[in-house]
Amino acid sequence: MRTKRFELVVFLVALGLRLVAVWQYQQGHPNALHPVIDEASYDRWARAIAGGDWLGHEVFFQEPLYPYALGALYALLGPVLLVARVAQCGLWALTAVLCGRIARRAFGEIPGRLAAGLVALYGPGMIFPALLLKENLFLPLFALFALLLLDAQRRRAWFALGVLGALCALLRGNMLVLLPLFALWPLGRERSRAALLRGLAFAGGVLLVLLPVAFRNQQVGGVFALTTAGAGTNLYGGNNSENPWGRASEFSFVRGVPEHEADDWKHEAERRSGRQLDRGEVSRFWMGEAGRSLRAQPLLHLSILWNKLRLSLGRYEVPDNHFLEWDARYVPLARLPWPDFGVVGALGIAGILLVLRSARAGRELALLFLLYLGTIVLTVTSDRARLPLLVPLAPMAAFALLEVWRVARPRAVAALAVGAFFALVPALPPGERAHDLDERDYNLAVQRLSEPGGLGEAHELADSLAQRQPRSARVRLLGAQVELRARGEGGAARPTAEIERELEPLAADERLRARERFHAAALLGELALERHDFERAARFLAQARAFDPGDPRLRLQAATAECGELELAPADLARTQAALHELLELDALALDAELAAAVRCARCGAQFLLGRALLHQDPADAGGQAFVQGALEGLKQPSLDKSLAPPLRARARRLAGTIQLYLGKLESAQNHFRAALALEPGLTEARVGLAETLLLGAEKGESRDKAEIEKLLEGLEAPALRERLSKLP
Repeated sequence: MRTKRFELVVFLVALGLRLVAVWQYQQGHPNALHPVIDEASYDRWARAIAGGDWLGHEVFFQEPLYPYALGALYALLGPVLLVARVAQCGLWALTAVLCGRIARRAFGEIPGRLAAGLVALYGPGMIFPALLLKENLFLPLFALFALLLLDAQRRRAWFALGVLGALCALLRGNMLVLLPLFALWPLGRERSRAALLRGLAFAGGVLLVLLPVAFRNQQVGGVFALTTAGAGTNLYGGNNSENPWGRASEFSFVRGVPEHEADDWKHEAERRSGRQLDRGEVSRFWMGEAGRSLRAQPLLHLSILWNKLRLSLGRYEVPDNHFLEWDARYVPLARLPWPDFGVVGALGIAGILLVLRSARAGRELALLFLLYLGTIVLTVTSDRARLPLLVPLAPMAAFALLEVWRVARPRAVAALAVGAFFALVPALPPGERAHDLDERDYNLAVQRLSEPGGLGEAHELADSLAQRQPRSARVRLLGAQVELRARGEGGAARPTAEIERELEPLAADERLRARERFHAAALLGELALERHDFERAARFLAQARAFDPGDPRLRLQAATAECGELELAPADLARTQAALHELLELDALALDAELAAAVRCARCGAQFLLGRALLHQDPADAGGQAFVQGALEGLKQPSLDKSLAPPLRARARRLAGTIQLYLGKLESAQNHFRAALALEPGLTEARVGLAETLLLGAEKGESRDKAEIEKLLEGLEAPALRERLSKLP
């Protein structure tokens, strides 16, 4: 009874602390309402599942159990981030209780209480429940698996263990590697027919869970994968010459956005192999790449493995999506001196060494730790990847603490010294921490840049980063993006030509990551499009699309550049049809409202150009007339929709004015051009269009307002219009 009361206290303390931390996160963290990277991916996936899309459409690339669990929660209680975070606080509190039971089973009552307390007060565990990440669900399942593994004797228990192990594999893929070893676990205890049957029961539990997942993958993607098709990329990610520390990192050919990640790895594998690959072949290709790298540089890979071991056992929380030290800026509770991995790791490693050198209970727990640690060292290490080590480490730490307290024998002191070396002696160079902090500031600046009202903070962050990293290409690109956004909102910015001169070397520098060259090319294309240098825009946008061919905004800009060239050139039916086809494909995608409206405007522009090309061939062509009128009708909605940004409405009005001018309806054209200039006074095309409309009216004797035309043409290169203006009486 006293044990039950203690467990209730531990549960309530662990839950209460994390609820406070979640509340602080909700109140102050910049990502509280805007999950990022994997969090954003899981949130979108869960919302789709809650909306009824339970099967999905392709082979799993990320482990699916967490988004399905989150989707079920969303379907039950609504897609509210706070509800998910509160539920995860409960999962952490349950983990603390389970770790206490593991320690009690292996070492006795007092270590059980100490282990439960360590997990309840674990510092990184104050922030993790606020993050929509699969580790929050994996921890209690892994703890339950470890507890049952220590207790399992009957076949039914081993069947349940198989089910639990498979569920864990659907949360973290490295668990899948260990399942065959756990099937052999009973035979390690005793060589008997009963042990063999327990192993078969375990395998039955695993297959009961994983075979339906494999069948689903086969049906939707044509690949028989028990969990995901991402094993090869995960192995290569932590075992290649570009990543000497084996940390979670972004590759130059990956966009860093989870929904594109699988396609990016596939595209690069196909580029290197020179052939089309399915998802399973992509995974095998990257496994082969890791093997080739190992054979070519064995000493380097030994160094990488050692580095990953040090990082996996060290105090430093290696960032992946989030950097806990940076997050703690916004969560005051997390900044208190709670026991962290330095404490739990040092004591836990000491406990493992003491257990392995004796015939004590707990050896199986130590073996579980070593096996799971091996899967991390062989793949990619990060704070998230090594978090499950807390489950076997906390009981070991409690055991070591009690051993050292009771009898400070040389063996115990030596074990503690080894643990302190791995846990407390820094592995990374000193500048890496500063770099990781800067990385989070950079991500926040990019996020603020995309939000209404976020320009000021983005500007401050970009300036601060530029002072600390003046030579960083990525920081310089961020500064250019901030300047362009500021100019778009009427702020001060350098001349376009000066920004272009800074960006051009970045787009061409082969020493830079492909992703950085891509961003430079995309910005240069946008600037050229803004200046109506359509040929230059098309060239840089083609470079950007070589890296990211599916990006809707790039596709829109490329089609806009094509239409810009066609608008100024003689009628070209084939090119115009191709541009319209591209825009119709874009129009069919599920885009955000602003981008969808921009695509609609561009599509109407291409329809007009196609109609004009047809009418150029035959002025009586009914299809050409229908295209022109359809374009005009299509522009009504974006022209009048006040929820859209004024520049977008101005472009719709300008285009409508151009069509009316083509049709000879001067009064309607003039109204559209004036409306466009009222929405965006600096819109050059609208000034030119209005000037041409007024000039045409003057030439027909309908008006004589030369002064307004001259004012409209001030500062514009329009020699043909000026010549016509000079001929007016």
